Amino acid sequence: MTIPRIISSTLCALILSAGPLVAQAKVEVNTLKVEGLVVGVPQKIGADFAAKHGVEVPRPFHFTAPTDRTKHVKVLYAPEVPGYAKYNFVSDDGRLRSSIHFVPVTLNRNAQGNPLQALAGIAKEGFIAAIVDPDKAEINVTRQTKVGPYQAVEAIGRYAETDGTVVALRVVAVAQEGDSDGLIAIIAALPETSGMKTLADIIYVDGSRALGTLRFE
Repeated sequence: MTIPRIISSTLCALILSAGPLVAQAKVEVNTLKVEGLVVGVPQKIGADFAAKHGVEVPRPFHFTAPTDRTKHVKVLYAPEVPGYAKYNFVSDDGRLRSSIHFVPVTLNRNAQGNPLQALAGIAKEGFIAAIVDPDKAEINVTRQTKVGPYQAVEAIGRYAETDGTVVALRVVAVAQEGDSDGLIAIIAALPETSGMKTLADIIYVDGSRALGTLRFE
């Protein structure tokens, strides 16, 4: 299983900045969709997305960007960010609450071993790649999980920005059973703006709620 080369060179600089959100396009909230307890705007990353943004999408998918708790959703698309797109959930006063960034990965299905062990390695690698200074970060748990009907592995931890701001981080590696094309979903959250009381609460932020609606096509 491999992560695209672009992660190692640019992901740490672009993927999870908690600084000012600039040069970003708003998601227009027009058609509402309900996915369990998530109400928001349907998003599809497939052939049309690939043509518009100049990227390859070997395994199309869709999800819902929640708008029921955070009304302002701002997006950075490829090539501004590695992979496909980063969705930022922003408070009314312009502060980042949480985000989710989708990056494709390729699984080596011919390799020996448990596929979940390979996903665990990808999740850990993605966690480290998303941080500018690994010495200021820690992974608290790496564990199996599920994203909708799909088996996945997540690494959850935290890191400190250069200004001392603590950011909670959840990196999830997921793929459809038997498929060689999967995703890394990188979720960041600021505890003071997202309402988190413990690190475990990152699974309830809008970025994680968006991930829960993900379905491959």
